[in-house]
Amino acid sequence: MIFEILLIVTTLTILSISSYTDLKTREVPDILSYSLIFIALGLRVLFSFVLGKEIIISGLLGLFVGFLIAAAFYYTHQWGGADSKLLMGMGAVIGIPLALNLQTLYFFIFLLALLFIGAFYGLIWMAYLAIKNKEKFWKKYKSNVHEYGRMHLALWIATILFIAISFKLRFLLIISIFPILLFYVFVFVTTIEQSFFTKWISVKKLTEGDWLIGDVIVHGKTIMEKKTIELEDLEQLRKLYNQGKLKTVKIREGIPFVPSFLLAYIVFLVFIHFRNLFIP
Repeated sequence: MIFEILLIVTTLTILSISSYTDLKTREVPDILSYSLIFIALGLRVLFSFVLGKEIIISGLLGLFVGFLIAAAFYYTHQWGGADSKLLMGMGAVIGIPLALNLQTLYFFIFLLALLFIGAFYGLIWMAYLAIKNKEKFWKKYKSNVHEYGRMHLALWIATILFIAISFKLRFLLIISIFPILLFYVFVFVTTIEQSFFTKWISVKKLTEGDWLIGDVIVHGKTIMEKKTIELEDLEQLRKLYNQGKLKTVKIREGIPFVPSFLLAYIVFLVFIHFRNLFIP
């Protein structure tokens, strides 16, 4: 019981601080992510003398699976470095027991909650940006709809045909509007990304994990293709900056996603402590 309380308090504290720094500066210090990993494993080692070595194995397995999933998100440019490291930390916190039972699925339940809450949170954040900058957003949105004009027309024709058919097959009525709704959501997300998530930034302000969305070209030569910036890339770009050969680069700035971890963990805690209400 003490072990669980210490883990929960530590995790909530670190996720709260990380969420604040992410919202405030769009960065999460590595010390927070690494602290979550080492404190979680340290507590498991300490309490293994009472609870058995299984809790160490569970934490290490959770860390390993978290690393694999985080690496997949990181190298497909879906997440930044901070999000990936925090997921590894959550793997160490929640753990994956070797015994096949409901607890074996806890980490995956948390991950599922994170993805759903993250998607909902992301849409709310984008809607906020669109409302706050409605003139800029609406102008670009109409331009993007026009750019995908043929697809837009084809989807409307398909939607009208589906609605016509659904008068006899009513179960198709809801399905019939999905294609055109998905189109508008796609254009909405694309517009937000183009309008608010891409910007030119001074090389000296770059940090590890930033997403480079344009090739770096110096004197007509491609020095670096678009990628997630790693430490060695940062050193190379700063060297070019100090030589006066490169001043700015274009990056994609995502939403501050870390608060989703905090919300998902709270939902996860509610689920595991009241799971009898959800699972008969």
